[in-house]
Amino acid sequence: MKEHGPDPIDCYVGNQLRIARDLNGMTQNTIAISLGMSFQVVQKYEQGEIRISASRLFQLATLLNRPIDYFFGGYDNPSAVDLQLQRNEVELLRAYRAIQNPGLRLSILRLAGDLCSAMSPPSPGAGLPS
Repeated sequence: MKEHGPDPIDCYVGNQLRIARDLNGMTQNTIAISLGMSFQVVQKYEQGEIRISASRLFQLATLLNRPIDYFFGGYDNPSAVDLQLQRNEVELLRAYRAIQNPGLRLSILRLAGDLCSAMSPPSPGAGLPS
C-alpha cells in the first residue's frame, strides 16, 4: 500500500467518474450543484485526492445513470497509459456523437471496423481454399 499520494483505486474510481460525467455532457459544477458541494470537491474526487464515500458514490451513480460497479469495472491496477487511452476513447466518442449526418456516422463506424479487421491476425485456415 502506498504511504503517500492518492490510492490507485481512488484514482481509478475518480477517472471513471470523469469519463461518465464527460459522456453525459456535464460539468464539474453541474455535478457539484446537483449534489450540494463545491466543484473543487468534484475535481478532487476525479483526481483521486478525496475518496468517494459509499453514499456519495451511490448519489453519483444515480445522477450519472450508471450502476455502482461501473466505477470499479475493469480495474486491474491501471497505469497512466491505461488512463490516457480512456481519455482518448472519450474524445473519440464525443467527436463521433457530434457528427450530425447519419450516413457519415455509419461510414466512420464501418471504417473503424475495417481497421480493426485489418489489424487482427488472420484466423487459422483463413484464406485457404475449402
